[in-house]
Amino acid sequence: MKKSSRKIQSVYRNQNALVRAVFERAGDARKVLCVALDYAKRKHVALICDGHGDVLKASFPVENNAAGITHLIKEITATARHRKIPKDQIFLGGEDEAAYVANFTEALRAKGYLVVRVNAYEAKENRENLLASTDTLDLLGIAKTLLSRRARLTGDTSSSAAAYHHLREITRCRRTLVRQQTAASNRIHALADQLFPGFLNGSKSALTPFTAASLELMKERFSAPEIARRKVTSLANLLRRHRVQHPDETASQINMLAREALPPAAHRVATLQRTLAATVDLYQCLQRNAIELRADAALTLATTPYVMLTSIPGIGFVLAAGLAGELGDPKHLGKLDSLCAYAGIVPRTLQSGGPDSPAVQGHASPRCNRILKDWTVQSAQKIHLYGPPELKDRITRWNAEGKHGIFAAARHHLRLVSTLVKNEIPYLAPEGRTRQATPEQIAAAAHATWAILQRKWRTVSGGLDLILDEANPLGFWRKVLLELHSINLPERQ
Repeated sequence: MKKSSRKIQSVYRNQNALVRAVFERAGDARKVLCVALDYAKRKHVALICDGHGDVLKASFPVENNAAGITHLIKEITATARHRKIPKDQIFLGGEDEAAYVANFTEALRAKGYLVVRVNAYEAKENRENLLASTDTLDLLGIAKTLLSRRARLTGDTSSSAAAYHHLREITRCRRTLVRQQTAASNRIHALADQLFPGFLNGSKSALTPFTAASLELMKERFSAPEIARRKVTSLANLLRRHRVQHPDETASQINMLAREALPPAAHRVATLQRTLAATVDLYQCLQRNAIELRADAALTLATTPYVMLTSIPGIGFVLAAGLAGELGDPKHLGKLDSLCAYAGIVPRTLQSGGPDSPAVQGHASPRCNRILKDWTVQSAQKIHLYGPPELKDRITRWNAEGKHGIFAAARHHLRLVSTLVKNEIPYLAPEGRTRQATPEQIAAAAHATWAILQRKWRTVSGGLDLILDEANPLGFWRKVLLELHSINLPERQ
């Protein structure tokens, strides 16, 4: 009888593959050692059990330091030796780790142990008593969740993941700085509107707000009466040093606006000026560091397959690097529906009452990676504004059909991300990526995509050299086009 080649599907879709492999290697659940950890800042609590859940060592304290690592490994080794359990059939896990646990789990991974993490909500649901919460009850909930094999990897598992860890930290830090920068700009608006009403209105002052010249003026002796007393020539020289177009006309406009503005009370000017100068200084510091982090993220992004996302019109370094940091190594990307659920861009589905009863769509679950959701939805919005015509038209059609076009585009974008990153190919126009495409159409699409990439990477110092390097994904793709299709993409356009 011919054996079916159909892939067997499991009802346990969310089980961790590495933990499942531990049980498969053991063959017998009694030959599996599960170490549950309830993390704390100073002292953790650990419990050792076998694959059946039988407690082999009751809960014991573990210090969150090097001595604690030594003590924990000693206890694990002693239990494993007594049960004749090899090291590759041992795994450890706890709830989603906080920053103070990162070094602890990293040290365990360096010793060769498999360390995973479980969802805190699932661990809570697996507790014996839902009305009380103690270290012992929490530990039993964590152990149950681990034994159900519902866990995720924690930290880096290989040196190749270092780039994604770097991108995750860089983009999250920059995201925080940009939010703080926005808060500082709002504060600057409030202060400047008191000292010099109308100055930050470009149509009135003829000076673009928050440019270098605008910030320089606000840092010292900034108020409507003081600006009105300044000579137009000295004001024009300051604007000229900061490369403002038509400095003389702009200086005259600012001076005239200052004479007509309603000044603040004299006793409040010094306080407002000091506060404004400090806030402007903070704004410039945040802006400078955000720019540097963006450049750093772009240089790291160029060495990963996620660099292919920059071939999509509307997707820049920040969005591509943000997605790379949150999704991680393409080798570990899950299925599309899992990615969409992880990003929180799919609605809840409620269906009951038999197969003939229709499903009811609810709101998206708040249990998701909210930062990934932010990057994904922002990407969809940018594509709607600046993306290729075929993607923009699709969003317009979804909106016309009464659907949530941006969320539908976000789900489509994740599908596109998965395809481009896993295959390490850039986005090409539809006529250049079909099987019926002629060599001329492929060449035209490749040249158009290459022009988009060069325009973007030209803005980063050393960016063009990175995308030309054959050791990096874009450089390798350029080499493949030349060898297989005889398409020579120019180094400089």
